[in-house]
Amino acid sequence: MAKNQQRIGEQTQATPNNQSRSGAQTHATSSNQTTETDTDMNKWLVSTMTLLKSLDNGYIQSCSIPIVPEELKNSTNKEAYMPRVVTIGPRFKGSREDLLLMEEVKLRCLFYLFHRSDGDVKQFLLSCSEAIWKADEKIRASYVYMPDIKLSQQKLANIMLIDGCFLLELLIAKGMDSELRCQSSPPSPALKVLKDEDVLSDILLLENQIPIIVLHILSEILFPTKFKTADPKERIKKINNLFLSITGYSHSQVQDPNYFNSPHVIDIVHVFVNREGERKSHVVGNYVVPIDSTQHLKPKLMRCASRLQAAGVTIKLAEETANGNCCFNFLWKCFGGICIKLHNMLVTNNQVDALEEVKGMDFYFNFEKGTLEIAQLEITKTTKAKWCNVIAWEHHKNNWKCSTVVSGINGNNQINTTHLSRNFTASALIFDGLICCAADVKLLKDKNIIVDHLKMSNEELEEFLHSMSFGVDLGIVDSSYVKIVDDLNDYSHSFFVLRNLKIFSHLFKGRLEWLFKFLKQNYNFVAAMLAFLTLVQTVYTVLSYHLPK
Repeated sequence: MAKNQQRIGEQTQATPNNQSRSGAQTHATSSNQTTETDTDMNKWLVSTMTLLKSLDNGYIQSCSIPIVPEELKNSTNKEAYMPRVVTIGPRFKGSREDLLLMEEVKLRCLFYLFHRSDGDVKQFLLSCSEAIWKADEKIRASYVYMPDIKLSQQKLANIMLIDGCFLLELLIAKGMDSELRCQSSPPSPALKVLKDEDVLSDILLLENQIPIIVLHILSEILFPTKFKTADPKERIKKINNLFLSITGYSHSQVQDPNYFNSPHVIDIVHVFVNREGERKSHVVGNYVVPIDSTQHLKPKLMRCASRLQAAGVTIKLAEETANGNCCFNFLWKCFGGICIKLHNMLVTNNQVDALEEVKGMDFYFNFEKGTLEIAQLEITKTTKAKWCNVIAWEHHKNNWKCSTVVSGINGNNQINTTHLSRNFTASALIFDGLICCAADVKLLKDKNIIVDHLKMSNEELEEFLHSMSFGVDLGIVDSSYVKIVDDLNDYSHSFFVLRNLKIFSHLFKGRLEWLFKFLKQNYNFVAAMLAFLTLVQTVYTVLSYHLPK
């Protein structure tokens, strides 16, 4: 009995101790939860602050890599927004097995790039990895769809490091190979990659992008003597010009401030093409169209190429240069080709064929004194992808970059409106208006305005060009498009009777073409023949009844 009382006493004394221990554990658990909550909140605050700071922070811009709007997609152009060979960034990573074949090539390009730099490869790898890791918030802020992907910081940093080094190696192999030599015996794999038109097209897909800040970080660490300059604009200009070079554009001295604020490759091409178009057309000021504030301006070209010719418009291929130096350019191209061949013969270590010429898409329309000049449009297997993705970028840029809030006088905020050109969108609309049947396609091909490397029929080319304007918003076009469309719709400088005869002839050909297309579909020809024979039989029966022998 005494022993039992002693045990009960010991248990009674132990109970407060156990309660104090459980209380300490509960307090520790609540403290850990509070710490985790504070950490998550701090991460969220840092992420939000990064988004706000990157709204208009040079080439670091929030939500600058969007998703293609569904209204721009249909069954004929959906594949134009998907990569064919290589994935850049997190959007399509691991989406298809055939896209994994380029991952080894990327790693080889990374290995070759690190051996171009002077120093310890392991140390460079460590420095680049740390820099990419620290830029995680800025990188995530660039993507509109990043919350849907839910990548860990490690996986995202790995993608940025490999894809960034891959792109940087392409740039250096194209424009700085002689300056940054590699001691490795095999040639750079980038030299063969640069000859693949599909790869260069995939680089220009809107959803297949990485922020250009990644290339600036890597280039400064690996090649400080070439890219780490006192003036950041020099580095920006060098990288942007290298991108223009691999995408088929001959860069010039671009002074537009937007050229230094491009957040990725598509915007670099977009700014360059639009500014080059303005330079060629000698635009001095904007064309102002007076409209009622209650009306929506959605102009459309109402005359096809054949009807424009009937109205007296002369359609011709635009000259290559505005200064008339075509002969000089021809000699320069010949001399440059000879130099490249001699270089490939002399350099025995890197036995790689000369790079095939990759041409960038450029558009030019000018209507003056009854003459419509159009730049040559070359149709290749990657034309649709390049064209569609820049159109999608122009739509996105129109929504978020038309105006910015700036500080005004006495602390008052003011809206700063930015003039944006939509050359690719306007060109798609103009070609859509110029072509209403296969006869218009033939007319433009005969004038060497359209050059089809895919050997499509005129009907297929007609469908191809119409698909480029699918889902395009007419409300985003600029004043230069409005001016040329208004002038073409109003122009008339031919004999009335002759003009009407040409128009009726063209309309008859168009309706005949439509009839042939209709009869080729499904069983329409059989149904039409049955209907025709039924009609003949009915007429014969009626005539035989009313006109008996």
